[in-house]
Amino acid sequence: MKKLCAIVYLLFVVSISLFSMPNNYRGVVKGMVVNQSSKDPLPFVTVSIPNSTNGTLTDDSGAFLLGNLKPGKHELQFSCVGFKPMRKQFEIQENVPVNLQVSLSEDVIGLAQIVVSADRSQVSRKEAPVIVNMLSAKSLQQVNSCSLAEGLAFAPGIRVENNCNNCGFNQVRMNGMEGNYSQILINSRQVISGLASVYGLEHIPTSMIQRIEIVRGGGSALFGSNAIAGTINVITKDPISNNFSLNIQNNILGVGLNDKANDFNIDFNSSIISDDRKTGMFLFGVKREREAWDATNDGFSNLVEIKSKGAGMQAYHRFSDRSKLSAEYHFINEYRRGGDHLNRLPFNSEIAEQVEHDIHAGGLTWDLYLDKERKHKLSTFVSGQYTDRETYYGTQMFEDADGNPYTVPRPDYSAFGSTKDIASVIGTQYATDLDKFLMAPAKIVLGIENTYNTLKDKKLGYFDPIKNLMLENTVISDQRYNTFGSYAQVKWDLNFMNLLVGGRFDSYRIKNDADHSVFSNSVFCPRVNLQFKLSENINVRTSYARGYRAPQIFDEDLHIEASTARTITHELDENLKEETSNTYLLSAEWDFTMNKWESYFLVEGFYNRLNNPFYNDYIPNPDNSQDLIALRTNAGGSDVAGVNFEYKLVPSHVVNCQLGFTLQNGKYDTALNQGENTFTDKVLRSPNQYGYLLVNLNPSHHTELSINGTYTGPMHMVHLGGGLDKNGMLIEESLVKTNSFYDLGFKFAYHIDFGDQMKIEFNAGVKNLFNSFQDDPDYGNSRDATYVYGPISPRTIFFGISLGNVL
Repeated sequence: MKKLCAIVYLLFVVSISLFSMPNNYRGVVKGMVVNQSSKDPLPFVTVSIPNSTNGTLTDDSGAFLLGNLKPGKHELQFSCVGFKPMRKQFEIQENVPVNLQVSLSEDVIGLAQIVVSADRSQVSRKEAPVIVNMLSAKSLQQVNSCSLAEGLAFAPGIRVENNCNNCGFNQVRMNGMEGNYSQILINSRQVISGLASVYGLEHIPTSMIQRIEIVRGGGSALFGSNAIAGTINVITKDPISNNFSLNIQNNILGVGLNDKANDFNIDFNSSIISDDRKTGMFLFGVKREREAWDATNDGFSNLVEIKSKGAGMQAYHRFSDRSKLSAEYHFINEYRRGGDHLNRLPFNSEIAEQVEHDIHAGGLTWDLYLDKERKHKLSTFVSGQYTDRETYYGTQMFEDADGNPYTVPRPDYSAFGSTKDIASVIGTQYATDLDKFLMAPAKIVLGIENTYNTLKDKKLGYFDPIKNLMLENTVISDQRYNTFGSYAQVKWDLNFMNLLVGGRFDSYRIKNDADHSVFSNSVFCPRVNLQFKLSENINVRTSYARGYRAPQIFDEDLHIEASTARTITHELDENLKEETSNTYLLSAEWDFTMNKWESYFLVEGFYNRLNNPFYNDYIPNPDNSQDLIALRTNAGGSDVAGVNFEYKLVPSHVVNCQLGFTLQNGKYDTALNQGENTFTDKVLRSPNQYGYLLVNLNPSHHTELSINGTYTGPMHMVHLGGGLDKNGMLIEESLVKTNSFYDLGFKFAYHIDFGDQMKIEFNAGVKNLFNSFQDDPDYGNSRDATYVYGPISPRTIFFGISLGNVL
């Protein structure tokens, strides 16, 4: 770690020395950018010199001006969301301005959009060596998403589900695999720890998101090798112009049902940039208050109460056209509570799962081009996240150890916990473009990074009335996890084909002082991608990637399922071994135009072989035979295979349609006990078919109608016994095959322009119009809280108002 810090410091000092050298820039280029079809001026177009930090934006009239250019030949790149980027060459003569007229054509399919998740460099989706799906901020608005959790379902191979009625624990499943097989990044940095990811999908508000980039499969060696199912890269908003917006919205859950609940959201964001475009800052704030919702009228929540607030910023400063410093910080405070009698203290409720998070995260990135031609780039970065979590996972006690009922239920004072978690990553990356390397032009990326995580989880002290004894705090886990990684990647451009070869070497050590366990190993994970350009409109890609998961504490290990029938805690098997994977992908995409109808079709096959996969073996708790321990141990192996489909159709600028569908299947090599006594070889909670639909209509400049829907096919899951059904009958454990669900919604928006500097928008709509919702939940305080499936929310009506100069 000390050596790495020394290397990073040395590189930073060299960077400062280089960018501080004097320069003699004095040329100016200006011009106008318009829409090629309508000839209307295009505001907020990014105008930049490729491979540099020098750039500007067009104003409301489409005009731009860029100065400090040396005499000689230059090239400008023009890019804007929804339009195909283009480059234009020009020559600067000393003190003579250049005037350019530029027309951009609309990119209705989105293949020309720039992404960074393919190989950590800017590349168009069409030229990327892997399939990168992108959800823009506009897409998240169209589906009325207030957090990352609600928007992710509208991409191929992705599902988001609720895993607990008591606390609302969500997870994202990619290509049929559990959430821990997917890696969530913030601006390409792995700073979301296992603790923060327990409820992390709802901790990232959409007001801070510029776009979400999704890479299915083994992903890039540059982002870490434990992204077995894929990578979700959240790109936060950059300050690109002087703008602001304020959004207020209220959701009414359970309309037309037994119970109703409000979900109120308000957020703002603003960007400020200097006149010379060298410095900018983006600010955001968000607040949410959701009432608990009871689907069964039994007094126990099916959707939990949430109160959250957060704020953050992202800023940059360009010291020259070759150097840029970026900074990011945000905090989230969230309180959530589920169970019954939420107005009482948690130990006075029959069931209570109460969690409060304080999360602080941020980072610094230094980008420097080392030469005038901008072919050599050095990036140095440090990011971190601190999480403070206070919890109560408990139930009242109705009988003593001998089974004799208490006259009055006794509170459980032993269920309070406190967890502190720090996650950090520091590293540096060097990238270069070579005219020829071995056999063809190539882009080489080299890097090192160190990821460090500390987690201390303790059970708080309490007075035991039975023993008449005051018990002190008990440390449950005291884990330190350090990974030093180095990676190398080469991408060759062979005209008809792109070949990418990369590898990552990780050396990790996990030490838990609570149980004195130590795990350590060194792992090499290779990656190979081939992209065949069969024509201008047809691409075929194939890839192989190897990944692993170290035997550490994951998000669900820090979650306790509580009911009066049993309490389920999580532990690691002392013989737990590292899990490895081999992922194979084969895809073909075709974009074409017929009679001005633009279309895009993707078919992608995937196969993932897991060796020593982790699974939970439920065993009796030796301290209380009524309770269970979910012991994470290794199975022999498992296979997950399937096909993703995606189709886009844009018949005109008024209509935009998109749908995705997945067929898949997952099985273990042998039948495993995945309940108290339920043996099956199926991968649970993983439907064989699921998909989504998005339709966006713009009948006029002022109006917009969005229609969205998801389909979830039948899946298998274990229903633990002990709860009551709707007739009051005791439920016995069983393997259940669920129903299918069709979740359909729409949103209508109308905006009014008050000149160029102010707009106001009114919107309203419905989620889950036909209330496609689970119809066989458990009842009462003995329910199986994890027996929850299908759409996350019931029928919901929402309405809102937004105002600002950019909506």
